[in-house]
Amino acid sequence: MKALKFKRFSLLGWSDGGITALIAAARYPSLIHKLVVWGANAYVTEEDLQLYNAVKDVSNWSEAMRKPMEDLYGKEYFAKTFKAWVEAMSNITSKPDGAGNICRHLLPFIECPTLIIHGEKDMMVPSFHPHFIHQQIKDSR
Repeated sequence: MKALKFKRFSLLGWSDGGITALIAAARYPSLIHKLVVWGANAYVTEEDLQLYNAVKDVSNWSEAMRKPMEDLYGKEYFAKTFKAWVEAMSNITSKPDGAGNICRHLLPFIECPTLIIHGEKDMMVPSFHPHFIHQQIKDSR
């Protein structure tokens, strides 16, 4: 954003992009004007891992769910990358220093107006995650 000469800007992030937006807002509060996160989580639980492991093998997905991703990324690359993502989430939960922490410790440092969006049918991010984020970010909605 500096290369584009933006002094302040707003962020919208979905899923892992929401996590990235949370981290950016906490680390660079003077740059972030407003923040919207959708379907994000600040930590990973055993319940999350069960959800991720259940869908780790994309060959078991319905064609309607799998094909758009394969068309975009390629069949092999998508399968390999998604499996690696699930394994990375598993590694995060096995860390001895704050088991499962992605950016939980950064949330209290977010100062900008923040809107937290979550779909009640979200199969990958249980509803306790947006509630936690809301509790940790002052004046969030």
